[in-house]
Amino acid sequence: MKLIRLFASRAKNMFRLNRPERLWMHSCFALLTILCLLAATQYINRTIVERQAITAAGIRISQSQIMHAHEVILLAEQYIVSDQVDFAPMNKAIGQFEKDYTLSTSSELRSPEQWLHYFNTANSIDTLVRDFIDTAIALEDAPKNLHASLVEQLNDIYDNQGLRDGLTQAATLLEKQAHAEAQRLSWWERTMLIVSAATLLAEAVFVFFPTHMAVQTTIRQLQQQAQKLRESRTQLRVMNRELAQQARRDPLTGLPNRASLTAYLENLCGRKKIRTLSVLFIGIDNFKSINDSAGHDFGDALLVAVANTLDSCIDEDHIAARVGGDEYVIVSDEPSEELISRVRASISEPFDIKGRRVPINISIGFLEFETNTSDPMAVIANAAIALQIAKNGGENSTQQFTQSLRDDVENLRMLQLELSDAIKKGEIEPWFQPQIRLSDGCLHGVEVLARWRHPTRGLLTPDRFIPAAERAGLIIEMDHTIWRSAMAHADLWQKESLWHPCISLNAAPDTISDPYLIERFLLELQRSGLGVDQVNIEVLETTLINGADDMAAINIDSLAECGIGLELDDFGTGYASLSKLTQLPLDGIKLDRSLVAPLPDSAADSVVRAILALASELGLTVVAEGIEEDAQAKHLNDRGCAIGQGYGYAKPMPPSEFRAWLEIHAKSPLQIAAPATQFVQ
Repeated sequence: MKLIRLFASRAKNMFRLNRPERLWMHSCFALLTILCLLAATQYINRTIVERQAITAAGIRISQSQIMHAHEVILLAEQYIVSDQVDFAPMNKAIGQFEKDYTLSTSSELRSPEQWLHYFNTANSIDTLVRDFIDTAIALEDAPKNLHASLVEQLNDIYDNQGLRDGLTQAATLLEKQAHAEAQRLSWWERTMLIVSAATLLAEAVFVFFPTHMAVQTTIRQLQQQAQKLRESRTQLRVMNRELAQQARRDPLTGLPNRASLTAYLENLCGRKKIRTLSVLFIGIDNFKSINDSAGHDFGDALLVAVANTLDSCIDEDHIAARVGGDEYVIVSDEPSEELISRVRASISEPFDIKGRRVPINISIGFLEFETNTSDPMAVIANAAIALQIAKNGGENSTQQFTQSLRDDVENLRMLQLELSDAIKKGEIEPWFQPQIRLSDGCLHGVEVLARWRHPTRGLLTPDRFIPAAERAGLIIEMDHTIWRSAMAHADLWQKESLWHPCISLNAAPDTISDPYLIERFLLELQRSGLGVDQVNIEVLETTLINGADDMAAINIDSLAECGIGLELDDFGTGYASLSKLTQLPLDGIKLDRSLVAPLPDSAADSVVRAILALASELGLTVVAEGIEEDAQAKHLNDRGCAIGQGYGYAKPMPPSEFRAWLEIHAKSPLQIAAPATQFVQ
């Protein structure tokens, strides 16, 4: 019972499934029903055929035994008139008659009515048949004179006693039985046909029609999905075209991007016709300051305006692309001088950006190349190198690419790779250049300068490796390494009573902006044994461009609060505004050598006097750089400049050489050497 209930429960759950999931179950059930009906119909038809065959065989046997009974009587009558008697045919006929009777009364053919007909009468057919056979057999052994009597007896049994009628009635009973069975089996067959038809109709209504509807619904859904897929494919193609367009366009300015520029150059260089093209790599000077001060929206609007202006400088066959934040590339077959002239003229007027007129300067790196080059992108890289050199030379500069520039870049890259090990090995060392009081020629202090004693390149000056240190992110570590070594040497000379040191340390912009500068520097100063009044830090004007509220300004204020002297290096090169001198706690400025070299020229003298007057009003000490002649030193002293340094007094020296210099000059006035023995910078 549990098994039946489990099966019924599972069957019920199957038929409760959602329509698409149960269609296969209904189809299987319908197929099983059809197979059962076909098997039943086949069984009934086979039964009908078998029964009809049996009935037909019974009728044939009944008729055969009547025929053989007639044959026995006929042969017996012939024996009466014939002199020669052969009982073989008689025996054969008797055997056939007896065999047919045995078959007709067998259980396979006999029905209850036939059994009554053959055996259950007073003068039964079975008795008559036995008498008929016995009488016929007796003819063979009976005397000739008794043959007629036996033949008369055979006829009497057959005709008068009812054997013929009995055998005929037996055949009739078989025919009636066959007809009745045919009627009965035909009824079953008709019933099965009706059931099959009803089943097929039910299956058509409840199985095949729902299946058909489900299939039609699925087909419609598939057609709808196919339509949606076609529409999606169309939309996808449109989106792919848009994405391909976007992939080749700068999203902000709409100009071609770097990928589009690459494809353009490869297409030009793939043609058989060789052309000479000009490539301009353009960068906006000080764009970061504009972006930071006015906001990114303002900066973006300026980038778009510059892009539109540059695009208007070329025709449709050429290309202007944006390849970086504030960098653009123009490729044209126009001579580079004419193209540069037109580009500079187009940006000479201020741009109207959100109600403000914004003047800008651009730096340009350029070159010309033949389209038979195998690597067009190397051309763009070379132009980028020229732009970088142009920017290093100051605002609004133009630089043509040469192979020497690339060599310099490769050298810079190699120095970047070697610099880390050089710092660890102590190859970067401090050199010392004396600073002299112009009033009496006595030693005031020293400026600490970096030198790289390269194992293969020889002695390298800062202009060779400082850019590499900045690009490699090692400038902060290098500054601290030089500071530690310089302070250690200064403390040693102090302990040897050679000199009471006062050293000026150069700090790169990244070093001054380092959040950990104060902690590291004060720790190094404490370990060195020097006092805070013995150390000055020189800050470049470029460090102060970002404003007084950035990390550099915060560190400058903190150093001043700790008693560390601060000097503004290279003053007069045009970067810092005069307001910086009042906003920051500076102790002095260093007059750039470009202002000292022309002295005592009157034009240069007027500028120097103005700077010295300003410094005097602000209480700032002035150190003049680049003094090479005694006339320059005297002129500066007359104008009120307190301290000077330069090759006229002494060149930068390594620690051992400077120690020897201290032994001679630390406590005695120093005079500038005669022209014949001047040091050449």
